[in-house]
Amino acid sequence: MDLVLEYGLYNTGDKAALKVTLDDRHSFPTQSFEIIKGLLNVRFERINPGANATHSVVIRPRQFGVFNYTSAQVTYTSEDSSDIRVGYTNAPGEGYIYRLKEYERKFAPKYIYWFVFFILIAPTTLGSYLAYSKSKSKYEELAKKKN
Repeated sequence: MDLVLEYGLYNTGDKAALKVTLDDRHSFPTQSFEIIKGLLNVRFERINPGANATHSVVIRPRQFGVFNYTSAQVTYTSEDSSDIRVGYTNAPGEGYIYRLKEYERKFAPKYIYWFVFFILIAPTTLGSYLAYSKSKSKYEELAKKKN
């Protein structure tokens, strides 16, 4: 099962960010993940003030189990300064990568279980309803005879 990573970079400042580099290679190493589409190290020449840039990567895990997701590193320079500034994305932390069969067993709709549940519950529900309707008709006949 493939994972889609979407990065959103927003320039909230009043100056343009230049030579913006997004690097997430350390979070998803190639020995643990196969890159299907996109790059984990990407560069944007300029992000204007108030503008945003998005980037998506599709990866496929090579291993399953607990995995620690770390934050990506963002480096950029400002329009008025040549100092390199460093920022980090949100880090989701620890997560679990399921095998497809495990995932389907845990999260797939359980139609068979619901069907078996209704088959098991139907006799008691139907029996109760039949007993109710029989006694109701009996008492309705008695009420008609009294009137």
